[in-house]
Amino acid sequence: MMRAMDAPERMQLATSSLSENATLSLHSQLTEEDLGDAAMWVTQRLLPQKDDSPGIDGIYQHLNGPLVLAVTFVLRQLFVEEYEVPYIWVHKRDYISHSEPHDPRSSRQELLNLTQLWDIYTLGQKYRSLLERRKTLSTFYRRLQIQDAYYEQEIEPKLDSVDVVADATEWLSLKYKDKKQDATSEFRFHDDDELEVEKKRKTPSRVSAYEIAKKTIVSKLAEVR
Repeated sequence: MMRAMDAPERMQLATSSLSENATLSLHSQLTEEDLGDAAMWVTQRLLPQKDDSPGIDGIYQHLNGPLVLAVTFVLRQLFVEEYEVPYIWVHKRDYISHSEPHDPRSSRQELLNLTQLWDIYTLGQKYRSLLERRKTLSTFYRRLQIQDAYYEQEIEPKLDSVDVVADATEWLSLKYKDKKQDATSEFRFHDDDELEVEKKRKTPSRVSAYEIAKKTIVSKLAEVR
């Protein structure tokens, strides 16, 4: 199946937790709109890691725009085209560098180094996980069939991490616990039936072995003797 997907096995396995399949990543590709938001999210978390990174206040501040474009390009190569970091570093270096178009004598500025490419790969995985959870939370909110101004205006615009999404889900569940059962009744995963069967098997009986034995033919034989 990995061969049929025509994507690096490591990239499939790395995101398999986002898929119903326990081995392969069957995620949907990021859209262009997703890439724009992802690039901003990743860039904001990439820059603080190195004091000499382009885009930080200082001599590289004018490269903020080109840097975001470079990050967008890398994310597209990784999560749409599904190339790996070494390939991008070797064959796509021109797209992650910058030179002044009106000054041909200016030296080319490397916007991203190899370490930062790997950082973008890791951050991109985190953003995709965040995106999946945002979509799940959005579906949950719609199924509650409510209109909560505080959630829509204050909470939803700030869903910028998996932890925040988890907190928002818990907040909605507690506030609308009377509606939660109806809203989540249709959410079923591929192994729900197996878990329910296993749970029934492990449910302890409130009837003692003695009471069960009294109702069997064994107790009748004991009375005759």
